[in-house]
Amino acid sequence: MADDNSSNVKSTIPYWVAFVFLVIGAFSWAGSSVAGRMASGNVPPFSLSFIRWFFVALCFLAIGGRETWQQRHLVLRHWKLLVAFGFFGVVGFTVPYYVGLQFTVAVNASLMNASGTLWIVGTAFLMTGETITRKQSVGVLLGFFGTILIVLRADIAVLADFSINIGDVMVLVGFFSWAVYTVMLRWKPPEMGELAFLTSMTIFAVILMAPLYVVDLVQGKSFDKNFDNIAIITYAVIFPSFISYLLWNKAVPVVGASVAGMTQYLIPIIGVILSVILLGESIQTYHVAGIAVIFTGVWLVSSGRRTAVAKAPEPETGEPAGNAGKKDI
Repeated sequence: MADDNSSNVKSTIPYWVAFVFLVIGAFSWAGSSVAGRMASGNVPPFSLSFIRWFFVALCFLAIGGRETWQQRHLVLRHWKLLVAFGFFGVVGFTVPYYVGLQFTVAVNASLMNASGTLWIVGTAFLMTGETITRKQSVGVLLGFFGTILIVLRADIAVLADFSINIGDVMVLVGFFSWAVYTVMLRWKPPEMGELAFLTSMTIFAVILMAPLYVVDLVQGKSFDKNFDNIAIITYAVIFPSFISYLLWNKAVPVVGASVAGMTQYLIPIIGVILSVILLGESIQTYHVAGIAVIFTGVWLVSSGRRTAVAKAPEPETGEPAGNAGKKDI
């Protein structure tokens, strides 16, 4: 029954639309990285995380409050699972990432972004045994090396100044948490509506983050209510949180965790473009070369997925042969 439901979910939007959703999400999250660096030293990370998701929860309540109330019996039945989704998908990703941006440098943060796909693919294998095709494997490697080309500025000597600090570790923790959340989406209660799921998940996440916000208040940490800080918070609420999570949760069940993870390679690329516009940085030849390699990798992972499904039509879940019968939602 769960697999039939999963197939129905996948048929709601075409594959290419789901992929576009993921690209839009990548744009939003790339902007969030830039905004997070702008907020560094101005808005405490605990406060930024809590305030961001408090208002996101209000947004979801505005459009999904009625559905959530109608399905309150499902929320109560699955509250432990919803708390886990809120922890790994919101708290475990947002808080470490914002804390990490207080300490890590730009080249390190970009490299950590590149590792996001590896976390997702590896976590999917460890948690579910999900595999990827040879063509997709090549695409993943191309995406990784394309990003390395950019962050190293096509100069291996840059590695001489590379070091791991607490900021790098915290950013990695955030990406691992996001990988767990992405894989967990296949276990989302199939009878629960999308808005009810997201609304309840964000409410639980806000409750989990409330003690961290209290810590900031007790320590007297605050921020100026000026235009720049308010704009950063507003962007963080609307695009990388509210809109991106809606699109991500719609797209992942259609394309699978591996393909969804591949789009994370776009984040550092888009971040470079936004840095040019917002921070006055310039695009160099190695940027263009890296973008070309990464987009080639994105195409290989995407086309490899569709080819695998076409060659193995028997699984109703849309997974490659060997994963048939697994719950995928």
